[in-house]
Amino acid sequence: MDNELTAQAVAVPDSPWLGKAVTDHLGRPAAVRRVYEVRGQHVAVLTSDLPAAQGGEAIYGEHVDLLSTDDQAPAFPGFRDKLDQLANLESALHDPSATEADAHAFRALQQVIKPHQHAEYHLRHALIDQARPGDRLYLTGKHWYATLHDLDDHPLRDLPRVALRVRLDDSALREEPHILKRHPDGIVELTTLTMWPTLDLI
Repeated sequence: MDNELTAQAVAVPDSPWLGKAVTDHLGRPAAVRRVYEVRGQHVAVLTSDLPAAQGGEAIYGEHVDLLSTDDQAPAFPGFRDKLDQLANLESALHDPSATEADAHAFRALQQVIKPHQHAEYHLRHALIDQARPGDRLYLTGKHWYATLHDLDDHPLRDLPRVALRVRLDDSALREEPHILKRHPDGIVELTTLTMWPTLDLI
């Protein structure tokens, strides 16, 4: 069951976005590999090419309304500008001269943006929570790959996992050899904010 922090992800195999070459809201080219429905929102799993030395594809997610193609504009245009506008409104609220109208404008824009802003987070955690030891994971921060090593009992199952123990691939350890000095087995605990399951798992 969904709550404020967790969510169920349901595949949408007939999504018209599947297989399309798209541009995300930051202007990056990508390919739509999967589409899921999470909390009533359709969220795409995207891949983009990485240099061969990185050993694979970058994996990330984005609400389908933010995607565009050569002949299709995004359903939610100007999302990046609206994020900047929201940040400016929030900053203005800390000014002693801020008014109730300023607060209302902030809350109204926040409500408009929220489903799109948090869609990737909810999908990623829903998929990561399904991962099991031995599953392959993509680490977004460094564009590394790793293998899920083990799971704790995680008694608070109504909360998303905030960290997982993974065994980094040899290519990552060669890139950052100092890690082996502290973790000779290559096993480290990392935040799930940087993780996506690989495509063969989803």
